[in-house]
Amino acid sequence: MLHTKILVVDDEPEIAEELTEFLESCDFPCASAFSAGDALSKISDDPAITLVMTDMRMPGQDGAALIKELKSRDDRQFEYVMISGHLDAEQDANDIKGPDVKLMRKPVNIEELMEFVEALKFAD
Repeated sequence: MLHTKILVVDDEPEIAEELTEFLESCDFPCASAFSAGDALSKISDDPAITLVMTDMRMPGQDGAALIKELKSRDDRQFEYVMISGHLDAEQDANDIKGPDVKLMRKPVNIEELMEFVEALKFAD
């Protein structure tokens, strides 16, 4: 899949903004959202978003529900990174596992994140 933009979703704005700023400093186009609803709105408004990095545990709609909703869409395709600091994250991911979903633990290992993102194909 050819990527054009990353959306970082976390209910803690400082985490979403820091990760977004870091990825942008590495020349990866990014945006941030602070809830699943905010993410859905930004995705609807920005067709360039192709990679969604979401926290799993958020108030209201969680990251797994966000991914399920996006996977059900026929009009666009995404890849996903689920970010969780909880020990039961593997279990949370069971319903949405697939080749398009990667699980990363909090705190995010920047080297692992960069290795993953750099292995993806991004449009110039």
